[in-house]
Formats: sequence, structure tokens, C-alpha cells
Amino acid sequence: MIGAFFDVDGTLYTAHMWRGLMQYAAAHGRKNQVRLYYAALMPLFWLRKVNLISEEGFRKPWVSNMGVILRGWSAAEGDAAFRWIAEDFIRPTARTDILSILHDHVAQGHVVVLVSAMLTPVLQKLGASLGVTGVVGTDVASTDGRLSGKISPRVCTGIEKDRLTREFLRARGIAVDLSASYAYADSISDLPLFEMVGHPIAVYPDVQLAAHAREKNWEILPKD
Repeated sequence: MIGAFFDVDGTLYTAHMWRGLMQYAAAHGRKNQVRLYYAALMPLFWLRKVNLISEEGFRKPWVSNMGVILRGWSAAEGDAAFRWIAEDFIRPTARTDILSILHDHVAQGHVVVLVSAMLTPVLQKLGASLGVTGVVGTDVASTDGRLSGKISPRVCTGIEKDRLTREFLRARGIAVDLSASYAYADSISDLPLFEMVGHPIAVYPDVQLAAHAREKNWEILPKD
């Protein structure tokens, strides 16, 4: 089987989940939690701007610290939040050209998987209407019917994209010829996902990824 593995925010959609979560939570009585979350992570912008941290080092904490916003929501409240983020915040920002490629892979019967640092419940809602084989994201824990605020330490970014994707395939008994498979992503932090497959494709790449892709003679979309 041929696989096609798609990053989501920045690749299939321009919106980023953490911004949607902040917007939703602030509008639903959690402004203090949102302020705390944002204030704690703001220094990362400046550290990344002067290259004192990597792109992965910048992105990962935005997911791993979401617990301060989520903690205490009931399962129903969490589901409503995740649904709004997926359907009202992220979905309208679709990159239709890249989604068309995803649909082509689905039509060809390929194993199509969304692989993203996004929280898994959001990713599942996005994937439900795309006909994908499954999703690989970052898990969030619940206790006694409420979100505990605990985010999986295995945030699906960097090398974990490779590891978690392979685990997903093994757990479901899906045999994929990775050398004949495709990966689509936008960030230099996605290198482990690219290096997992025979056909890496940089999509609307950041500066570092664009330079790396040209050096490796990888395909870049959209074409100039």
C-alpha cells in the first residue's frame, strides 16, 4: 500500500489550533486562563525570532501547555470547543489546492493519514469529512468525565511524527511501502516526517524548509 501523510495547520489549512482554542475559551468564561497561557508563552516569539530556539522548540510548548485552558471542562464542553475549533475556526481557512491533492490520494485508495501536533479530538473532527484512513495527533486526558488538563508528553511534532505514525500503522496492521509513500508539510520541524517517506513534498514551506527542499531537490508546492 502507498501512504500519504499530511500535516494540517499551515499545510491543509492556514489557521492554527492554539489560536482557535484561545478565542473560544475567552468567549466562554476563561479569559484568565487564556491570559495566563498566552503570557507564559509570549517569550517564545522573541526567542524564535532571534533563533535561540528551534521551530520545534517554539511550536511544542503551545500544545503541551494547553492544559491550563482545558482543565475542568466536561466532556460535552470539551466536545463543543473542539467542534467549533475544527468546523468554524480551522475549516474555513482551507488550502483548496492541497486538499484537492489529499482527495486524489483518497480516490486512489491510498492510506491517507493526518499527522499533526493538534489535539487528537480536533484532528478527528477535521478528518471525519475528508475520508482519511485515520489521524495521528496529541492526546488529551480526561478523568471522571472531565478534561484533566494533562496533555500527552508525546506532542506529535518533530521525531514523534515519525514514531507515532509508525505506531499507528502497526497497531492497525496497515502495511505501507514508505519508500513509495508521500508526506506533505510546511515546516522545517517536519523533517522526520519527510525523511520517513520516499516522496517528501514541501507545501507553502517556511524559509528554512524551502532552502532544505531545494538542496534535496524535493518537490515544492505551489510551484513557482
